[in-house]
Amino acid sequence: MHRWWRTLKPAEQVAALSALVTLVVGVIAAVPAYLAATKETPAASESAAGSTTPPEPTTGPPGTPEPTDPPSPPATPTASTTPGSPPPTRTPPPTVAPTVSRTPTVRFAITSATVVPNCSDVSGTGDEPPAGRTAVLFVRPAGGTYFYEQPLRFPTPHSWQANRVVVGDERSPGQRFELHVFLVGNAYARELAKHDGAPYSVPDVPGEPLTSAAVTRTDEIGNC
Repeated sequence: MHRWWRTLKPAEQVAALSALVTLVVGVIAAVPAYLAATKETPAASESAAGSTTPPEPTTGPPGTPEPTDPPSPPATPTASTTPGSPPPTRTPPPTVAPTVSRTPTVRFAITSATVVPNCSDVSGTGDEPPAGRTAVLFVRPAGGTYFYEQPLRFPTPHSWQANRVVVGDERSPGQRFELHVFLVGNAYARELAKHDGAPYSVPDVPGEPLTSAAVTRTDEIGNC
C-alpha cells in the first residue's frame, strides 16, 4: 500500500485521498440507518409470526395469574333435599266419629189382662232401672190406699214380671182395682221387702210413678 501511494503523482494522490474521504463519510453516514433497520427487523419478524399464531389474550397487568374457568355454582337444594327441613306434612283425613247405636228407651206399661182373679201374674214392658233404683208394684182399690206387693223382675231385656200378685180378697169379685209401678230408692225397697207376704198399706209412695192400669176382679181364686 505504501509503495503504491508513492508511485502516484501528487494530483492522483489528491484524487485518491478525496475518494477515500468520501467513502469514509458515506460509511459513517450509513451506520445510523443500518442500526435503525436492525431494530425494526425483530418487530417485523414478530408481526409476521403473529399472522399465523395469535397471541394469548391478557386480562390484567403483568404478574396477574392467568384466569381459570369459573367454578360451577352449587346446586340449589330442593324442598326434599334441604338439610334440616321438616318433611312435608300431609293433612290427615277428617276423623269421623263412630256411630253409636243406642237402644231406644222402652216405656213402662202393663200388658197383662185387665180382668184378673184373686191371685195372678202381672207383666209388662220397660227398661230395667239404673243402679241404686228399684221398680216396685203396688195395688190400690179405686180411690183407696196403696198396698205394697213386690219388686219387679226383668227376665228378658225391656220386659218385666211380678208373680202371684194378690188383688183384693174373697169379698172383692166385681170390684175395680188399680195396679201401679213406682221407681223408688234401693233403701226404701229393702224396707218394703220386710213386709213380703202380708198386706202392707202405704199412704203415700216416695217415688216416681212409671205406669198404671185399671183391672176388674173376678170370683176366681187364681194362682195363689
